[in-house]
Amino acid sequence: MSLAILLLLGLLCWFLSSIAAGGGAILFLPAALWVLEPKELPVVIAIASVISSVQRVALYRGAIHRSIWLANLPGLALGALVGALLLRGIAAERMGYLVGGFLVVLSIHHFLGGSFHFARPRPLAFGAASFVTATTSTLVGASGPLMNPLYVSSGIVKEAMIGTKAASTLFMQFAKLAAFFSFGLLSSETWIAGCAVGVGALAGNLLGKRALHVLDARRFVHFVYAALLMSGGSILWRTATG
Repeated sequence: MSLAILLLLGLLCWFLSSIAAGGGAILFLPAALWVLEPKELPVVIAIASVISSVQRVALYRGAIHRSIWLANLPGLALGALVGALLLRGIAAERMGYLVGGFLVVLSIHHFLGGSFHFARPRPLAFGAASFVTATTSTLVGASGPLMNPLYVSSGIVKEAMIGTKAASTLFMQFAKLAAFFSFGLLSSETWIAGCAVGVGALAGNLLGKRALHVLDARRFVHFVYAALLMSGGSILWRTATG
């Protein structure tokens, strides 16, 4: 029964993540706490994210912006390392409030008629943003669509955004799995649970790819910021309730 619930959660959360370009892992967090122990969540999400990202890279390989992908890699690697070091001395719940609050404010600002513009960000800006994303992801457990405003301002939306993000974050998720393995956190139970979520994510990705065909760019951007709002609320809820 638990595996069936995890599979369905994977399908739903990664479907929503597909049409809104992110936030699947964070949307998964509060619901998964009914089935998993809190210490298992980062490992299970990392396994599922690897499975999902591999599929997304295959589905959207023709739309990937390779220059942005290459610019993201150093920041993701360095951010994962810095996040692991900071995790020893900083309370993770403080980062939860910071990231959740940022996402909520960003999305509310958009829906009130405002928007953050970055004037066609250069690859260097993506490298810096990927560093922040990887650091917060390691500290909080997931970072959500933190980089989405940067992609939107660059005109990278829909399939291009999803494919480029998947290719970029796949590297980070492999690094996380290597760290979990070195610390002995990859048990048979977490492997099974992660694969169950991953199978659901595969189905969610396929359904999401079909849904993208009927979405115009403007509506897609609204989905992006709706995901920001839900993701931020999920992080604040998770942090406040422990």
